[in-house]
Amino acid sequence: MHAPRLKSGAGALSGVVVVFLLVVFLAGCGRAPVEERVIRVWSHQGQEAENRAMRDIAEAFNTAYAGRGIRVELSFFPDFQYTEKLAIAAAARDLPDAFDLDGPLVARLVDAGLLAPLDGWFDRAELEDFLPTLLKQGTIGGRLYALGAFDSAVVLYYDRELLARAGVTPPADGEGWAWDEFMAACAALQAAGIEPLAMHMDESADEWFTYAFSPVVWSGGGRLIDDDAPRVRGVLADEANVRSLRAWQQVFEKKYAATDPVDPNPFGNGKVALDWSGHWMARPHQEAKGGRLGAMPLPRLGAEAAAPCGSWCWGVSARTRDPELAALWVRWVTDPEQGVAPIVRANGAVPGRRSAFAAFPEYSKQPYRQFRAQLETTARARPRTPFYATLSQRFAAALRDIARGADVEARLRQAEDEGQAVIDRRRPGEAGP
Repeated sequence: MHAPRLKSGAGALSGVVVVFLLVVFLAGCGRAPVEERVIRVWSHQGQEAENRAMRDIAEAFNTAYAGRGIRVELSFFPDFQYTEKLAIAAAARDLPDAFDLDGPLVARLVDAGLLAPLDGWFDRAELEDFLPTLLKQGTIGGRLYALGAFDSAVVLYYDRELLARAGVTPPADGEGWAWDEFMAACAALQAAGIEPLAMHMDESADEWFTYAFSPVVWSGGGRLIDDDAPRVRGVLADEANVRSLRAWQQVFEKKYAATDPVDPNPFGNGKVALDWSGHWMARPHQEAKGGRLGAMPLPRLGAEAAAPCGSWCWGVSARTRDPELAALWVRWVTDPEQGVAPIVRANGAVPGRRSAFAAFPEYSKQPYRQFRAQLETTARARPRTPFYATLSQRFAAALRDIARGADVEARLRQAEDEGQAVIDRRRPGEAGP
């Protein structure tokens, strides 16, 4: 059968036009324009490398979901304004669909009704891939409200050469000192003319004190607050805490550590042998020390070691119009490849998911191996209470005074009274964002 010939002249032209219009019409009927859906996302403004990584993560998300008409709109706000910005937005009922928040804020925002549960957006296998510390940090009242892409760790770094010069033998890999062993090591270093320890008491923020030194209380069998009451009176100044913090005070009374240090990095500069510090110092310390650098768990006052943890995490606003879309972003930004790996490469924090450690071979050796080990075993989330800010402020102030010689029991009782007065003035749901 032969193909039909096109006619010449006007009749042929009109036929072509009709066919063209028919094709356009049918194509339009079969492919309606995709309506764009925007996910408003807020993030704290970290280091520039971290900010660039977040922008790249958002751009990759937008590329992946462009075909579905889904786009994330990412806004940054400085750390010192961030909590206030959330509070103002909550009061105006204008919270973004998803936002990051510091770990201790989770309970406060849940209490204020500002976070939606995440349980339904992750299956069991996915949740088991997260570090247990992140799950604990984000769980309030049995429901999961926040998940992080990374976590934090504090260890006792040591200089092998300085310890050897004082005749001090570090514990076996992965082991830490009991408190009396720790104090004996400090005494030996001091006797050898070596400054023993950096505790970074020059930090102006309250949070360093609560974060770094809560393990002193925990390892001694104490706690900071009764979350269920909530109550600090009769808890913060109990016998176990007084005993533990008297032992901690001895570090300063014996001048093993300075209460008012001038050098912000005396360990890296070779002035002290031990450094009570965090994961963020691992790379600088390695550059300064090389093979001389070691790391161990924090010294323990009781039979069991304790370590701090916690960092920024992601939540979905309880007021979002589309929780499924908001959760889609949280899943992306905490995905091992799409979110965890790029942000950890940028900020040097500890990967928040077990499967992500494969991308970071340094975690097969110290000090990184120690970070992961304690986050999977001995680390504890800070108290998950709407009144954490009040607690931290009073506890940190007490620690500063105790380091400078204040009576431990009397100062803890003062902190109890001040903290409880604030708690008693507020009804449930009034802790604010």
